[in-house]
Amino acid sequence: MKTFSSFLLLLCIGVAITSCSDKNSLQNYFIDHAEQSGFSSSTIPISLLRQDGIQLSEKQEEALDAIDRINLLFYRTTPEKQTEFTSERKNIKTILKNKKYEELMNLGNKGVVKYIGTDTAMDEIVIFLSNQEMGFAVTRIIGDNMTIEKFMELYKLTQQRNTPLNFDLTSITKLMGTN
Repeated sequence: MKTFSSFLLLLCIGVAITSCSDKNSLQNYFIDHAEQSGFSSSTIPISLLRQDGIQLSEKQEEALDAIDRINLLFYRTTPEKQTEFTSERKNIKTILKNKKYEELMNLGNKGVVKYIGTDTAMDEIVIFLSNQEMGFAVTRIIGDNMTIEKFMELYKLTQQRNTPLNFDLTSITKLMGTN
């Protein structure tokens, strides 16, 4: 009986460990690819959105306060790297098909905006942009109690500046210093 109990305990621990490690998570993708050739990664300072000359409304301030950090992963493609580009883009799309990601906005052939959480308490917002000539970018906005309304306030704010949240790969390419 003691052997059976030990075996059962070991089995439970094994299941717990394997269920907690999601190897196909977006976070793991960022970690695994941040230093790889062709990829650029950055943590975008929230202060980038709070620069002088931009008048922030109370709602925009509240939206910025809900953000803990913004992570960006960019893959720059070239004609020689189209096979790799297609493969990596497929990997991102597969990760974003996970049930935990709810679609917020479909940007057609440009990309998609998804989130984790509920529409009244988002923990993470993911912006995936893709372009056959430029490459793709994945932006993770991590925060507490973000809402659709707060996200839309952030979007309005990004339209006042060239930031990586404005759904434009050209601005991301400039930000990442790649041509």
